Amino acid sequence: MKKLITVFGPSDCRPEDKLYQDAEMLGKSLAENHFIVVSGSYEGVMEAAAKGATQAGGRAIGVTAEVYHARGREPNTYLSKEIRVKSAVDQLMELIDLGDAYVANGSDPGTLLEVMTAWDFMEKRFIPRKPLILAGEGWSNFNDLFSTSPYFESYTELVSFVQSVPEAIRILERTFGKQLDLPTLDVIQSR
Repeated sequence: MKKLITVFGPSDCRPEDKLYQDAEMLGKSLAENHFIVVSGSYEGVMEAAAKGATQAGGRAIGVTAEVYHARGREPNTYLSKEIRVKSAVDQLMELIDLGDAYVANGSDPGTLLEVMTAWDFMEKRFIPRKPLILAGEGWSNFNDLFSTSPYFESYTELVSFVQSVPEAIRILERTFGKQLDLPTLDVIQSR
C-alpha cells in the first residue's frame, strides 16, 4: 500500500507567501488523490501541507520531536495524528522511514539536509528506492549541479525536478497508480 507522502520544506514561510500557498495546494492535491501527508508538523510548509490535506478531507500525520517541544515549538493544529520522537535526528529518520515517497517543496538548509539524507540512504540501499520529487524554482541550481557533476551521476535516476504541484502528482500516480481511496490512520502502527 503506497499512501504516505512525506513533505519536506522550510518552516519560515507564512500564509501570504507563494511557497506556503504552493504547499497548501500540494497537501490538498495529495488528499484529493488519496494520499496521506506526513511532515515535521510545525509551521511553514509543514503546516500548509497539513492544512491543505485536512481541509480537503484528507489526513496529515505529524512527526514531532521533544527537542522542539523543549524550545517552545508546538505542532500545528491541522494534524490528524502525531508521532512523538526524542530528537531532531529521530524525527528525520521517522519522516524518511514513513514516506512511500518524498516531495520537497521549497529549499532551505534543513530541507536540503532532509533531501540529501533520503537521497544518500537510497543510493547506499539503506532504504528502498522511492520517488524523491524536488518542487519549485529553488531547486533549479541543484538540478544544474546534479546533472553536470560526475559525483552525482548515479543520483540523477533517483530524483525528479518539477515546477508545479500537478507535475508532482503525475509522478506519484505514474509510480503508484491511481489511489482509489484514502486509508485510515491505522496504516501507521502505534508506537
